[in-house]
Amino acid sequence: MDMKQIETPKLDRQNEVLQRADTQVSQDGSVVPVKEKKLMDVKLGELPSWILMRDFTPKGIAGAFQRGYYRYYNKYVNVKKGGVAEISMVLAAYVLFNYCPCYKELRQERLRKYH
Repeated sequence: MDMKQIETPKLDRQNEVLQRADTQVSQDGSVVPVKEKKLMDVKLGELPSWILMRDFTPKGIAGAFQRGYYRYYNKYVNVKKGGVAEISMVLAAYVLFNYCPCYKELRQERLRKYH
């Protein structure tokens, strides 16, 4: 009988640790599951389980790109006082993505001697 009394609290503590790993208490006191956390809120130990809970189907990936687009649009384009920030970021991304495939050739060009 003493063994059961000793084993039960140990199992309760293990279950409590597992429950804490899958959920997090937010600032207002409600419990947030790991699946609904943002990447910046995920702790390093929870990262593998968070990644496995993501939707990697074509529909899920398209939804992630759509959310990213709307987030960018609402933050930089759809504002009362706009500036050149949205255009300059798009231009910088365009230049960077076009430079990356040409880097190997440009590096060889740089190393050639002209004489």
